[in-house]
Amino acid sequence: MKLILFFAAAGSIGGALGAIYGGEAAASLLPDAGTHGAWYASRASGITAYLFLWIGLAGGLWMSSAWFDGLLSRARLLAVHQTAGIAGVLLGLGHGLILIPDQWTHFTFRDILVPGGSYYETLWSTFGQAALYLSAIVSFSFWFRSKIGVKVWKYLHYTSFLAYGAALWHGLMMGTDAHELWLLGLYLATSLAVVFIVIVRITYKRPASLRRIASDAREATAA
Repeated sequence: MKLILFFAAAGSIGGALGAIYGGEAAASLLPDAGTHGAWYASRASGITAYLFLWIGLAGGLWMSSAWFDGLLSRARLLAVHQTAGIAGVLLGLGHGLILIPDQWTHFTFRDILVPGGSYYETLWSTFGQAALYLSAIVSFSFWFRSKIGVKVWKYLHYTSFLAYGAALWHGLMMGTDAHELWLLGLYLATSLAVVFIVIVRITYKRPASLRRIASDAREATAA
């Protein structure tokens, strides 16, 4: 746990420092993108962050639904769920921080990190900030489950739906290419996938034989 938290913190600090001091160096290595290079990079990282947050949410729902048992092991799903969630948070952070050294947008740390503090599209920016912070809380809460209790941890995970919805709405309302058919199709497909898995999670009942096997496995693990 400590090692993962160390790398997460190091990655966040490194991303922030790179965004502040590495803009000119990176520009010399990349093809000329005109005056909007940082904006394009921000959009790319934002869409990628959204996809990772979706994978994390879908993986968690998939793991909690017995309907999908046998398709992929719970251990692999847990790894995907955790890794995708953390990757989405770090990419989401980079999505905002990469705009700070940009000479066209003139964003500051306050605009990027303080909810309601952005001069540009304040409401929709706040949706993105809320998605980032809620996703971070949910993603890193796994390592504090024993301290906060399973019940609190479980209810805390329900906020991942709010985080996903906020990220989706942030992209739809602020994305300069959100009107493109390919991106609208991506948003629609991922949203419908979440709805489908939620319906399966709510309505599917595990057969009695599988419930007995799962109960025996939990008892053996506890012993």
